[in-house]
Amino acid sequence: MGVGGVRGNGGLVISGGNTGRTAVASGGTTNFGGQLGATGGEATRGGTPGTGGTRPASGSSATGGAQPTGGSVATGGAQPTGGSVATGGAQPTGGSVATGGAQPTGGSVATGGNGMTNPGPIALNCPGAIPTGIVANWCSCEQWGEWVNGTATFYNDIWGSGAGKQCIWINQSNQFGVVAAHPSGGSVKSYPNISYSPGNAISAINTYSSSFEVAVPSSGVWETTYDLWVKNGNNPRIEIMLWMNKAGGSQPIARSYAAGGAVADNTNVNVGGHTWNVYTGSNGANHVVSLLRTANTNSGSVDVKAILNWIITNEKSFNSSWTLDQVQFGFEIVSDSGTESFTAKSFSVLSS
Repeated sequence: MGVGGVRGNGGLVISGGNTGRTAVASGGTTNFGGQLGATGGEATRGGTPGTGGTRPASGSSATGGAQPTGGSVATGGAQPTGGSVATGGAQPTGGSVATGGAQPTGGSVATGGNGMTNPGPIALNCPGAIPTGIVANWCSCEQWGEWVNGTATFYNDIWGSGAGKQCIWINQSNQFGVVAAHPSGGSVKSYPNISYSPGNAISAINTYSSSFEVAVPSSGVWETTYDLWVKNGNNPRIEIMLWMNKAGGSQPIARSYAAGGAVADNTNVNVGGHTWNVYTGSNGANHVVSLLRTANTNSGSVDVKAILNWIITNEKSFNSSWTLDQVQFGFEIVSDSGTESFTAKSFSVLSS
């Protein structure tokens, strides 16, 4: 699918014409232009969704018992000459305050820094999708919802067949979150994301790094992933996916598959600040290189330039004269176990 070019989802790219959509960056409602025409095949990934447990509602905290006030101190009687001074009566101590009962945490809620906690299931509408305490500049449940904030563009991007409902919200600090309820079965349903367009030749980029922190559910079938795009003139773009975490058996595009899933071309590759298993393949329209982190993480920093250099040297599908066209980060969702929330608590890119 083309959003500022062709946008890849799950390694599966929907090829098609350029989008005629525009977005107005304002705190109000964004007007969108023409309908995005997306053609193409379905993704070949996505395992069987894990069934999520019922999210317990928070229990009521037990309120403390009434704290008894201290009794009156008995004042001493008249002091007889030469007699002992009568001491005051003992002051009763207050009763113990009953502590509140333990409050169960919500099912698969992930907490994190920046004063933000991934919310439990909330309404699939705007403004209902916006967590309590968040002031959002924009919220959309539209299939091709799009909003521009400075050099960043946000996409709701519900592109796969058989998709359910999904809403995205963004605040001025480029924190964003997604509430989704996509049914099980089929392949990738959506890729809500933040997108930058460097547009520089790889050889002209000295450094390019990125940092992130997310809060994600533990159920469903999805992955948190970077989607990098490199291009050379009118040739098909090459897609590079960096999977930071995943759930539910989601599988990358690969040259071959075995009983255990996709077969890696390279294993335990240490580059860009992480250790990866590397898969290469094609979705029919584009060559795809997928780096899957060997252990899930919800935060970290990635040296994007180092990863591009490694692929140039070892995979040889492009060279340094190619352009780094797009850098995207978000959540590729195959299915949800009910209504689930995904939150990018922070995301940044730094280049020179």
